Amino acid sequence: MKKLIVSLVLAQAFLISNAVAEDKKGQEIFESKGCAICHKSDIDTIGPSLKTIATHYLGKERDLLSYLKGQGTPIVDPARASAMDPQLIKIRSLFEDEMKALAEYIVSADDRPF
Repeated sequence: MKKLIVSLVLAQAFLISNAVAEDKKGQEIFESKGCAICHKSDIDTIGPSLKTIATHYLGKERDLLSYLKGQGTPIVDPARASAMDPQLIKIRSLFEDEMKALAEYIVSADDRPF
Protein backbone atom coordinates (compact mmCIF):
# COMPACT_ATOMS: atom_id res chain seq x y z
CA MET A 1 0.00 0.00 0.00
CA LYS A 2 2.83 2.39 0.84
CA LYS A 3 4.43 1.71 -2.54
CA LEU A 4 1.17 2.55 -4.28
CA ILE A 5 0.79 5.81 -2.39
CA VAL A 6 4.41 6.78 -3.04
CA SER A 7 3.96 5.94 -6.73
CA LEU A 8 0.80 8.05 -6.95
CA VAL A 9 2.45 10.98 -5.18
CA LEU A 10 5.47 10.79 -7.49
CA ALA A 11 3.26 10.56 -10.56
CA GLN A 12 1.28 13.60 -9.43
CA ALA A 13 4.49 15.54 -8.75
CA PHE A 14 5.73 14.63 -12.22
CA LEU A 15 2.51 15.83 -13.84
CA ILE A 16 2.58 19.08 -11.92
CA SER A 17 6.23 19.58 -12.80
CA ASN A 18 5.49 19.05 -16.50
CA ALA A 19 2.55 21.44 -16.39
CA VAL A 20 4.69 24.13 -14.75
CA ALA A 21 7.45 23.59 -17.33
CA GLU A 22 4.95 23.85 -20.21
CA ASP A 23 3.42 27.00 -18.72
CA LYS A 24 6.91 28.52 -18.39
CA LYS A 25 7.71 27.55 -21.99
CA GLY A 26 4.47 29.14 -23.18
CA GLN A 27 5.21 32.29 -21.21
CA GLU A 28 8.71 32.53 -22.68
CA ILE A 29 7.30 32.20 -26.21
CA PHE A 30 4.57 34.74 -25.43
CA GLU A 31 7.15 37.26 -24.27
CA SER A 32 9.86 36.53 -26.87
CA LYS A 33 7.45 36.85 -29.81
CA GLY A 34 6.24 40.24 -28.58
CA CYS A 35 2.72 39.14 -27.65
CA ALA A 36 3.00 40.90 -24.28
CA ILE A 37 3.24 44.27 -26.04
CA CYS A 38 -0.44 44.17 -27.01
CA HIS A 39 -1.86 41.57 -24.60
CA LYS A 40 -1.61 42.47 -20.92
CA SER A 41 -2.58 40.15 -18.08
CA ASP A 42 -5.95 41.52 -17.10
CA ILE A 43 -6.39 44.82 -18.93
CA ASP A 44 -7.64 45.15 -22.51
CA THR A 45 -5.26 47.53 -24.32
CA ILE A 46 -4.22 47.32 -27.97
CA GLY A 47 -5.38 43.72 -27.90
CA PRO A 48 -7.65 41.83 -25.53
CA SER A 49 -6.16 40.84 -22.19
CA LEU A 50 -4.97 37.31 -21.52
CA LYS A 51 -7.85 36.93 -19.09
CA THR A 52 -10.37 37.95 -21.78
CA ILE A 53 -8.82 35.57 -24.32
CA ALA A 54 -8.69 32.74 -21.79
CA THR A 55 -12.32 33.25 -20.82
CA HIS A 56 -13.46 33.05 -24.45
CA TYR A 57 -11.27 30.07 -25.39
CA LEU A 58 -11.69 27.97 -22.24
CA GLY A 59 -12.84 24.58 -23.48
CA LYS A 60 -12.10 25.66 -27.05
CA GLU A 61 -8.32 25.23 -27.01
CA ARG A 62 -8.38 23.62 -30.46
CA ASP A 63 -10.03 26.73 -31.85
CA LEU A 64 -7.27 28.89 -30.36
CA LEU A 65 -4.58 26.62 -31.76
CA SER A 66 -6.28 26.70 -35.15
CA TYR A 67 -6.42 30.51 -35.05
CA LEU A 68 -2.76 30.77 -34.06
CA LYS A 69 -1.87 28.53 -37.01
CA GLY A 70 -3.80 30.86 -39.32
CA GLN A 71 -6.38 28.16 -40.04
CA GLY A 72 -9.29 29.44 -37.98
CA THR A 73 -11.24 32.56 -37.20
CA PRO A 74 -10.89 34.51 -33.96
CA ILE A 75 -13.53 34.31 -31.27
CA VAL A 76 -12.43 37.45 -29.43
CA ASP A 77 -13.12 40.75 -31.21
CA PRO A 78 -13.09 39.48 -34.83
CA ALA A 79 -13.52 43.04 -36.15
CA ARG A 80 -10.03 43.94 -34.90
CA ALA A 81 -8.39 40.62 -35.74
CA SER A 82 -6.57 41.93 -38.80
CA ALA A 83 -4.25 43.82 -36.44
CA MET A 84 -2.95 40.39 -35.39
CA ASP A 85 -2.03 39.29 -38.94
CA PRO A 86 1.64 40.38 -38.78
CA GLN A 87 2.00 38.71 -35.39
CA LEU A 88 0.42 35.49 -36.64
CA ILE A 89 3.11 35.27 -39.32
CA LYS A 90 5.74 35.13 -36.55
CA ILE A 91 3.77 32.59 -34.56
CA ARG A 92 3.24 30.26 -37.53
CA SER A 93 6.99 29.61 -37.59
CA LEU A 94 6.77 27.87 -34.22
CA PHE A 95 7.09 24.12 -33.90
CA GLU A 96 3.90 22.25 -33.02
CA ASP A 97 4.92 21.70 -29.38
CA GLU A 98 5.82 25.39 -29.01
CA MET A 99 2.48 26.46 -30.45
CA LYS A 100 0.66 24.13 -28.07
CA ALA A 101 2.65 25.51 -25.13
CA LEU A 102 1.74 29.05 -26.20
CA ALA A 103 -1.95 28.20 -26.53
CA GLU A 104 -1.92 26.45 -23.14
CA TYR A 105 -0.26 29.45 -21.54
CA ILE A 106 -2.90 31.78 -22.99
CA VAL A 107 -5.85 29.61 -21.96
CA SER A 108 -4.44 28.98 -18.50
CA ALA A 109 -4.41 32.73 -17.85
CA ASP A 110 -7.91 32.31 -16.45
CA ASP A 111 -6.40 30.19 -13.65
CA ARG A 112 -3.64 32.64 -12.71
CA PRO A 113 -4.12 35.41 -10.18
CA PHE A 114 -3.45 38.91 -11.51
